[in-house]
Amino acid sequence: MSEADKVKKFIKENKKNIKATTKNLINIFSDTGNEAEIAAEVKKIMKRLDYDEIREDSLGNVIGRIGNGSKKIIFDAHMDTVPSGDNSNWTTDPYQGTFKGDKVYGRGACDDKGSLVSFLYTGKAIKELNLADEFTVYISASIMEETCEGVALGKMLEEQNIEPDFAVIGEASDFKICRGHRGRMLLEAVFSGKSVHASVHEDDNHAIYKATPFIEAVKDLNQRLPEDPVLGKGDICVTKVEVETNSLNSTPTECRVIMDRRTTTVDSKESVLKELSELPGAEKAEISLMTFNDKTYKGAQITAEEYFPAWILDENHELIEAGKNAFKEYYKEEPEIDVWGFSTNGNYTMGKAGIPTMGFGPGKSENCHINNEYIDIDDVIEAIGFYSLLPKHLN
Repeated sequence: MSEADKVKKFIKENKKNIKATTKNLINIFSDTGNEAEIAAEVKKIMKRLDYDEIREDSLGNVIGRIGNGSKKIIFDAHMDTVPSGDNSNWTTDPYQGTFKGDKVYGRGACDDKGSLVSFLYTGKAIKELNLADEFTVYISASIMEETCEGVALGKMLEEQNIEPDFAVIGEASDFKICRGHRGRMLLEAVFSGKSVHASVHEDDNHAIYKATPFIEAVKDLNQRLPEDPVLGKGDICVTKVEVETNSLNSTPTECRVIMDRRTTTVDSKESVLKELSELPGAEKAEISLMTFNDKTYKGAQITAEEYFPAWILDENHELIEAGKNAFKEYYKEEPEIDVWGFSTNGNYTMGKAGIPTMGFGPGKSENCHINNEYIDIDDVIEAIGFYSLLPKHLN
């Protein structure tokens, strides 16, 4: 029996449990910052699936190990979800996994609990079928991806002294092999003003009036950002304007312009800040990257720049080639190679740490973050085949 057939037999034998695990994880409320319950459940699942080692770091990330080979590969999916929003807009309870035919509905079904379940059973398949002798395989269930993607995963790898040779990010890709994605930055321009009574206002020292030419220039800048041959153009947009004023009858003391900047590999922190510094009115502002600052569910403080770089892995890299071969072996067809349009934990593994990274996951990206989020359970199940056969093609 071929290894692909062995994996298919494994999947058939475990299908009922895979479906139950998917429903169970969706049932657990795990909005960002509230991952304690799902982390405890993931550890129980790893123990039940006979992982060789199960760890939890000081932040609350969970990581399981299979094998002890000289090469190291990490499969990462995040446990946290965005809020469900107005539950009245859902046709099902967002925090109760609900099957309708082959689709399972609920918050996190597609982003990212489907991928997480696939990875959990991939660990079991690799161990049970002896598919990765030369590898140490890590299955990572990370936290806080929705608010500061890559930061928690990076801190876990550093704390646990894990240096992977390869990384696989499980996010919805509709079974396409993704070799990169755009990055993002959150920036602010702060304009100072003088508070005087509105009846005697001073236009030259009016914080909002100072900011207005700059805001208009940001809109114009968006049309002339540089283009990456693979990732396309970046984007910049003013997303919020905050004003400090002593009263509604006084001119503001400060105007704070917040901008979301989507980046490609032709952008850097320095180039983006330089672009903004050269805009009309910029000389009147203090322009800087914003800082992420929040606590994990375990009370650990995370402070980091709001900088999540874009990345691209060469299509001929051995990891992408291995992905193509694993895909063809299991699905008997040629894979589609693509890039994501959104940022993932890969911005740390490849963008910051330089770990060769590939993305692949069940589900369609358009089903992430929406009301009535769902995933096809057969996609969750069949993704295990690709993941399980990948390491052997890296030998």
